[in-house]
Amino acid sequence: MREILMSKLISAGYNAVGAESGDEAITMASTEKPDLILLDLLIPGKNGITVMRELSANTELESIPIIVISNSDDAGAIKQAKELGAEDFLIKAIFDSSDVVEKVNQILQTGRIKRVSNVDPNNVKNNKSVEEPTTNDLSKDVSQNKKPDMKTILIVEDDRFLREIAVQKLQAEGFNIATATAGNEALDYLRANIRPDVVILDLILPGMSGFEVLQNIKTTESLKSIPVLILSNLGQEEDIEKAKKLGADDYLVKANFSFAEIIKKIRAITDK
Repeated sequence: MREILMSKLISAGYNAVGAESGDEAITMASTEKPDLILLDLLIPGKNGITVMRELSANTELESIPIIVISNSDDAGAIKQAKELGAEDFLIKAIFDSSDVVEKVNQILQTGRIKRVSNVDPNNVKNNKSVEEPTTNDLSKDVSQNKKPDMKTILIVEDDRFLREIAVQKLQAEGFNIATATAGNEALDYLRANIRPDVVILDLILPGMSGFEVLQNIKTTESLKSIPVLILSNLGQEEDIEKAKKLGADDYLVKANFSFAEIIKKIRAITDK
C-alpha cells in the first residue's frame, strides 16, 4: 500500500517519502517537514494515535495536516484521530489509491500548505474539487438511482468523520444512503422524500436534539413505523431508557461498537 501510494503521488507531481513504523514516521517528519502526512493507525512500534500525539506536542510539526488511512473502523480510534486534528479518515478497504490522491489534492489546495513547496499545487494532475453533498443532493440520488432490492438508510449525524465513514461503509454493503447534519434537516427529508428503511440517529445535534427528532418521528402517523437506531456518545442508563421509551428500536454507544457490528444491527432491522 505504501509503495502504491508513493507511486501515485509522484505521478501526480508530488515528492513522496515513506516510513514503516511510528518511530520512523516521527523522525522523518522532523527531518523532512512534509506538507502533509498519510498515516496508518496500526503500525509497528508507536501506533498512529501515539504518533499524532507526539506530532501535536511538537511546535515545529503540530501544524502538518494528517490524513489517517487505516483498516480500523473503531469509533473510539476515529474520535481520537479527530480530536488530535486529523483532516480526514479513510478506510483502506473502501478507498483506492486514486481517491487518496484526490483527498491530498483537496487539502493542499485549500490553504492547508504550511510551508513553501517546490511543487505548485495548481499544476497537480487530476485536480478535482469534490464537495460534500447536501441532504437534498443525496435524497435526489436515492430517489433516482435506488434499485428495488436496495434498502435506504438515513444517517443523522453532525460529526463529519463518523458521517462520511458510515456512508462509505454502508454504501460498500449495498445500501442507498441519505444524510442530514441536523434534526430539522432530517425531519424535512422524512416528510418530503422516499421513506428510508432505517434511520441512524445521533442524539447530540445542533439545534433540535436527537431525542426531539425521535419523538417527532414516533408521534407522526406517516413516519412512526420507520425503525430508528440510536448511535450516540451518550451512554448513561437514563439516556438509553429515555430513547427506548420514545420508540428507538436499538441503542448503540459509539465507542463500544465497530462499524461491522453496527452493520449487523442494521441488517437485523432491515431483514425483519
